[in-house]
Amino acid sequence: MTNNNNNTPPVSIHELIQLSNIGIPPDQVTWNRVTMTSDRWIAIRHCNKEDSSSMVTVLNPKEGSISYVGQTTADSVQINPTEPIIALKAGIRFEVFNFNTKQLISKTKLHDPVVYWTWLNTEVIAMVTETLVYHWPIWEDCAPEKVFLRHHRLEFTEIISYKADPSLKWLAMTGLMPEEEKISGLTQLYYVDEDITQCITAHAVCFTNYQYNDNPLPSTVLCAATRDAVDIGKIHVIELGPYKQGNFAPRNNYDHVQFYDGADTYDFPVSLHVSEKYGLLFTITKYGYLYLSDMETAACLCCNKISNFIMFTSTLNTDTQGIMGVTRGGQVMTIKIKKEGLVSHVRDKAKRTNQADRLEKAISC
Repeated sequence: MTNNNNNTPPVSIHELIQLSNIGIPPDQVTWNRVTMTSDRWIAIRHCNKEDSSSMVTVLNPKEGSISYVGQTTADSVQINPTEPIIALKAGIRFEVFNFNTKQLISKTKLHDPVVYWTWLNTEVIAMVTETLVYHWPIWEDCAPEKVFLRHHRLEFTEIISYKADPSLKWLAMTGLMPEEEKISGLTQLYYVDEDITQCITAHAVCFTNYQYNDNPLPSTVLCAATRDAVDIGKIHVIELGPYKQGNFAPRNNYDHVQFYDGADTYDFPVSLHVSEKYGLLFTITKYGYLYLSDMETAACLCCNKISNFIMFTSTLNTDTQGIMGVTRGGQVMTIKIKKEGLVSHVRDKAKRTNQADRLEKAISC
């Protein structure tokens, strides 16, 4: 792999919004208060400065505008990826409503405390308890459905992520566990059609439908990132089943990545995002490093420091095919690829001619 910490990085970094400028106290910019499931909205649960009441603010980061402000008794909020719909959790009770029309869409409750929850897509909310994983289709008049048992190896981990492929057939739940000299990551994979589960070492994962250059049909692909040793990690790109007639044999590629010493001894991957258009995998670490990898080969193309603050939530910027994220410093940031600069870097500095040729073709379309 190659590192790129020179003065001309192949990415540009811009601050879109400073949350303190719209009244969000800095101490309330945390992962359990600020949620972002897509680049369309950010939901923030915070306290009103005047009367200390609990508030929800929905922010449009691209326009820098506020879409909704209201009081709430919820202890957690999650915004729908594409629709003006917000979900609220208060203990074991959940409500979903349209914040434009104020219409209640659905409500439910579980018998057990929920330790993690998120939107899987525009129609389904996932809920994780200490022992079970549930899916709740909000447009159907039904209770949350049990999907699979939480693996005993994740018993003492903090659940920080739950992902699904577009078909909701492949599911992945990730937990972290502090150890003596590192933070360990463990991911439970579950395949719905065959009721099969397995645990893999991974701090962050994502799914995508990606079409390899030499395949006629797109594949379900799992991307996983981990930090295995003191300063070495791995990025995996794995083609999953079922096999599609006409495609080449499923591939399993990986590359090593370099982590840095000093203040970042406990750094590890926290999120992965795929630009299917450019064939790029973005890996973001807790302490603000961005690794760019090639989806075809998993080859790590470059690494850049993108933030001096912890970037605790991020997503793909669908307009630029780059990254949008929120830091503990209250910055809503966008990281954009410098197209010509990236191609030049991959070809001339990383010495990866094949990847540079493919990338040049992809970004010129």
